[in-house]
Amino acid sequence: MNYSEALSFTFQDEEWVKKLAIGGLFVFVSFYLGLFFITGFVVAGYYIGLLRNVLKGEEKPLPQWTKWEKIFVDGILGAIISFIYFLFIGGIAALMIVSVVNDPGIQDFEMGMAIAVISLLALLSLSILTNLGLARFAATNDFGAAFSFSEIFRLLKNDFGNYLSIVIFSFILNAILFLAGLGILSPFTNFWGLVVQAHLFGQCVRGAQEPTTAVQPV
Repeated sequence: MNYSEALSFTFQDEEWVKKLAIGGLFVFVSFYLGLFFITGFVVAGYYIGLLRNVLKGEEKPLPQWTKWEKIFVDGILGAIISFIYFLFIGGIAALMIVSVVNDPGIQDFEMGMAIAVISLLALLSLSILTNLGLARFAATNDFGAAFSFSEIFRLLKNDFGNYLSIVIFSFILNAILFLAGLGILSPFTNFWGLVVQAHLFGQCVRGAQEPTTAVQPV
Protein backbone atom coordinates (compact mmCIF):
# COMPACT_ATOMS: atom_id res chain seq x y z
CA MET A 1 0.00 0.00 0.00
CA ASN A 2 1.61 3.21 -1.19
CA TYR A 3 0.16 6.14 0.78
CA SER A 4 2.76 8.51 -0.61
CA GLU A 5 1.62 7.77 -4.16
CA ALA A 6 -2.03 8.27 -3.23
CA LEU A 7 -1.24 11.67 -1.71
CA SER A 8 0.97 12.87 -4.56
CA PHE A 9 -0.40 11.39 -7.80
CA THR A 10 -2.98 14.16 -8.22
CA PHE A 11 -0.31 16.86 -8.52
CA GLN A 12 1.53 14.94 -11.25
CA ASP A 13 -1.40 15.62 -13.58
CA GLU A 14 -0.92 18.82 -15.58
CA GLU A 15 -4.63 19.65 -15.23
CA TRP A 16 -4.98 18.83 -11.55
CA VAL A 17 -6.12 22.35 -10.59
CA LYS A 18 -8.97 22.31 -13.12
CA LYS A 19 -10.01 18.76 -12.30
CA LEU A 20 -10.08 19.33 -8.54
CA ALA A 21 -11.81 22.71 -8.98
CA ILE A 22 -14.61 21.16 -11.03
CA GLY A 23 -15.03 18.31 -8.55
CA GLY A 24 -14.97 20.69 -5.60
CA LEU A 25 -17.60 22.84 -7.27
CA PHE A 26 -19.93 19.87 -7.60
CA VAL A 27 -19.40 19.02 -3.92
CA PHE A 28 -20.02 22.68 -3.03
CA VAL A 29 -23.30 22.71 -4.96
CA SER A 30 -24.29 19.36 -3.44
CA PHE A 31 -24.00 20.47 0.17
CA TYR A 32 -24.41 24.23 0.22
CA LEU A 33 -27.16 24.53 -2.40
CA GLY A 34 -29.00 21.35 -1.48
CA LEU A 35 -28.69 19.67 -4.88
CA PHE A 36 -27.05 16.48 -3.62
CA PHE A 37 -29.39 14.19 -5.56
CA ILE A 38 -28.24 15.77 -8.82
CA THR A 39 -24.60 16.80 -8.48
CA GLY A 40 -23.91 14.03 -5.96
CA PHE A 41 -24.31 11.49 -8.76
CA VAL A 42 -21.60 13.29 -10.75
CA VAL A 43 -19.16 13.13 -7.83
CA ALA A 44 -19.93 9.43 -7.31
CA GLY A 45 -19.42 8.77 -11.01
CA TYR A 46 -16.06 10.52 -10.99
CA TYR A 47 -15.03 8.49 -7.92
CA ILE A 48 -15.86 5.28 -9.80
CA GLY A 49 -13.98 6.52 -12.87
CA LEU A 50 -10.89 7.11 -10.74
CA LEU A 51 -11.20 3.65 -9.19
CA ARG A 52 -11.40 2.19 -12.70
CA ASN A 53 -8.28 4.03 -13.86
CA VAL A 54 -6.27 2.95 -10.81
CA LEU A 55 -7.38 -0.65 -11.30
CA LYS A 56 -6.19 -0.43 -14.92
CA GLY A 57 -2.83 0.89 -13.76
CA GLU A 58 -3.17 4.17 -15.67
CA GLU A 59 -0.07 6.35 -15.34
CA LYS A 60 -2.26 9.43 -14.74
CA PRO A 61 -5.49 8.03 -13.29
CA LEU A 62 -7.26 11.33 -12.54
CA PRO A 63 -10.17 11.22 -15.05
CA GLN A 64 -11.05 13.98 -17.48
CA TRP A 65 -14.34 15.81 -16.99
CA THR A 66 -15.46 15.01 -20.53
CA LYS A 67 -17.53 11.81 -20.60
CA TRP A 68 -20.45 13.40 -18.75
CA GLU A 69 -23.00 10.75 -19.67
CA LYS A 70 -20.71 7.95 -18.48
CA ILE A 71 -19.89 9.82 -15.28
CA PHE A 72 -23.58 10.43 -14.52
CA VAL A 73 -24.68 6.85 -15.28
CA ASP A 74 -21.81 5.45 -13.19
CA GLY A 75 -22.85 7.82 -10.41
CA ILE A 76 -26.46 6.67 -10.43
CA LEU A 77 -25.44 3.01 -10.39
CA GLY A 78 -22.84 3.74 -7.70
CA ALA A 79 -25.46 5.48 -5.57
CA ILE A 80 -27.77 2.45 -5.89
CA ILE A 81 -24.93 0.11 -4.92
CA SER A 82 -24.13 2.29 -1.91
CA PHE A 83 -27.81 2.44 -0.88
CA ILE A 84 -28.20 -1.34 -1.05
CA TYR A 85 -25.15 -1.83 1.15
CA PHE A 86 -26.53 0.82 3.51
CA LEU A 87 -29.81 -1.08 3.82
CA PHE A 88 -27.97 -4.36 4.35
CA ILE A 89 -25.48 -3.16 6.98
CA GLY A 90 -27.94 -0.72 8.55
CA GLY A 91 -30.59 -3.43 8.86
CA ILE A 92 -28.20 -5.80 10.64
CA ALA A 93 -27.00 -3.03 12.96
CA ALA A 94 -30.60 -1.99 13.74
CA LEU A 95 -31.55 -5.55 14.66
CA MET A 96 -28.53 -5.83 16.95
CA ILE A 97 -29.32 -2.52 18.65
CA VAL A 98 -32.97 -3.49 19.16
CA SER A 99 -31.78 -6.76 20.71
CA VAL A 100 -29.50 -4.89 23.11
CA VAL A 101 -32.19 -2.34 24.05
CA ASN A 102 -34.73 -5.07 24.77
CA ASP A 103 -32.36 -7.10 26.94
CA PRO A 104 -33.46 -6.49 30.57
CA GLY A 105 -30.16 -7.79 31.94
CA ILE A 106 -28.06 -4.98 30.44
CA GLN A 107 -27.40 -1.85 32.50
CA ASP A 108 -27.70 1.64 30.98
CA PHE A 109 -23.94 2.19 30.75
CA GLU A 110 -23.36 -1.20 29.16
CA MET A 111 -26.25 -0.56 26.77
CA GLY A 112 -24.78 2.76 25.70
CA MET A 113 -21.35 1.21 25.14
CA ALA A 114 -22.84 -1.69 23.17
CA ILE A 115 -24.82 0.68 20.94
CA ALA A 116 -21.71 2.80 20.35
CA VAL A 117 -19.62 -0.27 19.43
CA ILE A 118 -22.31 -1.63 17.10
CA SER A 119 -22.65 1.76 15.41
CA LEU A 120 -18.88 2.10 14.94
CA LEU A 121 -18.55 -1.41 13.51
CA ALA A 122 -21.50 -0.73 11.20
CA LEU A 123 -19.89 2.46 9.87
CA LEU A 124 -16.54 0.74 9.29
CA SER A 125 -18.23 -2.22 7.60
CA LEU A 126 -20.37 0.06 5.44
CA SER A 127 -17.36 2.06 4.23
CA ILE A 128 -15.25 -1.01 3.43
CA LEU A 129 -17.97 -3.09 1.78
CA THR A 130 -19.36 -0.17 -0.23
CA ASN A 131 -15.92 0.68 -1.60
CA LEU A 132 -15.21 -2.94 -2.47
CA GLY A 133 -18.56 -3.16 -4.22
CA LEU A 134 -17.84 0.03 -6.17
CA ALA A 135 -14.38 -1.27 -7.07
CA ARG A 136 -15.86 -4.53 -8.38
CA PHE A 137 -18.35 -2.55 -10.45
CA ALA A 138 -15.58 -0.28 -11.74
CA ALA A 139 -13.43 -3.27 -12.71
CA THR A 140 -16.15 -5.20 -14.54
CA ASN A 141 -18.73 -2.61 -15.62
CA ASP A 142 -21.20 -5.16 -14.27
CA PHE A 143 -23.72 -3.96 -11.68
CA GLY A 144 -24.18 -7.46 -10.31
CA ALA A 145 -20.43 -7.82 -9.66
CA ALA A 146 -20.77 -5.26 -6.87
CA PHE A 147 -22.69 -7.93 -4.93
CA SER A 148 -20.50 -10.91 -5.79
CA PHE A 149 -20.04 -11.76 -2.11
CA SER A 150 -17.66 -14.64 -2.76
CA GLU A 151 -15.26 -12.19 -4.44
CA ILE A 152 -15.91 -9.48 -1.84
CA PHE A 153 -15.09 -11.88 0.99
CA ARG A 154 -11.99 -13.09 -0.86
CA LEU A 155 -10.78 -9.51 -1.03
CA LEU A 156 -11.56 -9.00 2.66
CA LYS A 157 -9.81 -12.20 3.68
CA ASN A 158 -6.66 -11.31 1.75
CA ASP A 159 -6.31 -7.69 2.82
CA PHE A 160 -8.71 -6.74 5.62
CA GLY A 161 -6.04 -4.87 7.58
CA ASN A 162 -5.25 -2.58 4.66
CA TYR A 163 -8.93 -1.82 3.98
CA LEU A 164 -9.45 -0.95 7.63
CA SER A 165 -6.34 1.25 7.57
CA ILE A 166 -7.63 3.08 4.48
CA VAL A 167 -10.95 3.88 6.16
CA ILE A 168 -9.28 5.17 9.32
CA PHE A 169 -6.67 7.14 7.35
CA SER A 170 -9.33 8.64 5.08
CA PHE A 171 -11.47 9.68 8.06
CA ILE A 172 -8.55 11.46 9.72
CA LEU A 173 -7.41 13.05 6.45
CA ASN A 174 -10.87 14.34 5.58
CA ALA A 175 -11.39 15.69 9.09
CA ILE A 176 -8.12 17.64 8.77
CA LEU A 177 -9.05 18.82 5.26
CA PHE A 178 -12.48 19.95 6.44
CA LEU A 179 -10.92 22.07 9.17
CA ALA A 180 -8.25 23.34 6.79
CA GLY A 181 -10.94 24.40 4.32
CA LEU A 182 -12.57 26.63 6.95
CA GLY A 183 -16.05 25.71 5.75
CA ILE A 184 -16.22 27.65 2.50
CA LEU A 185 -13.27 25.83 0.89
CA SER A 186 -13.98 22.46 2.54
CA PRO A 187 -15.84 21.05 -0.51
CA PHE A 188 -12.68 21.54 -2.57
CA THR A 189 -10.24 20.18 0.01
CA ASN A 190 -12.50 17.24 0.83
CA PHE A 191 -12.97 16.39 -2.84
CA TRP A 192 -9.22 15.86 -2.91
CA GLY A 193 -9.65 13.66 0.17
CA LEU A 194 -12.13 11.51 -1.79
CA VAL A 195 -9.63 11.29 -4.65
CA VAL A 196 -6.95 10.02 -2.25
CA GLN A 197 -9.36 7.48 -0.77
CA ALA A 198 -10.37 6.16 -4.20
CA HIS A 199 -6.72 5.77 -5.16
CA LEU A 200 -5.95 3.80 -2.00
CA PHE A 201 -8.89 1.42 -2.46
CA GLY A 202 -7.98 1.03 -6.13
CA GLN A 203 -4.39 0.16 -5.22
CA CYS A 204 -5.48 -2.41 -2.68
CA VAL A 205 -8.06 -4.13 -4.89
CA ARG A 206 -5.68 -4.11 -7.89
CA GLY A 207 -3.04 -5.85 -5.79
CA ALA A 208 -5.54 -8.51 -4.69
CA GLN A 209 -6.96 -9.23 -8.14
CA GLU A 210 -6.50 -12.74 -9.47
CA PRO A 211 -4.06 -13.01 -12.41
CA THR A 212 -6.91 -13.87 -14.77
CA THR A 213 -8.99 -10.88 -13.72
CA ALA A 214 -8.83 -7.90 -16.05
CA VAL A 215 -10.56 -4.56 -15.89
CA GLN A 216 -13.19 -4.48 -18.59
CA PRO A 217 -12.93 -1.64 -21.12
CA VAL A 218 -15.47 1.17 -20.89
